[in-house]
Amino acid sequence: MDDHRSFPEASDARPIPPMGYELMEAGLSGEDACFAARQLRAQGFYLVRAEDLGWEDINRFTDELNKGQDHREDGGGYFIRCIMALFGKKPDPVVTHQAAAAALLAGMANSEKR
Repeated sequence: MDDHRSFPEASDARPIPPMGYELMEAGLSGEDACFAARQLRAQGFYLVRAEDLGWEDINRFTDELNKGQDHREDGGGYFIRCIMALFGKKPDPVVTHQAAAAALLAGMANSEKR
């Protein structure tokens, strides 16, 4: 799915990818919508209509929101964790700065032994 064509003025015969119509409805041009949809899909992201979310999803989001911000994460990480819960995805484990430094030092010590 290459988005670079030799003759960009020629029409693209490929079908519009999933999410393409939603992006066009949001105001993107047809070409921009197709490009953005392909990029989102390549990164594993999907647009979800609010109507497709049920109470189970909303309750999962609310539960994460009510847990509050952990002392090991910043505000952006907190909201990402809540949004990921909304879509049923498990967040990456939060690592403290001390744990990250310890892992870095352990990795450096192992590389020096080689």
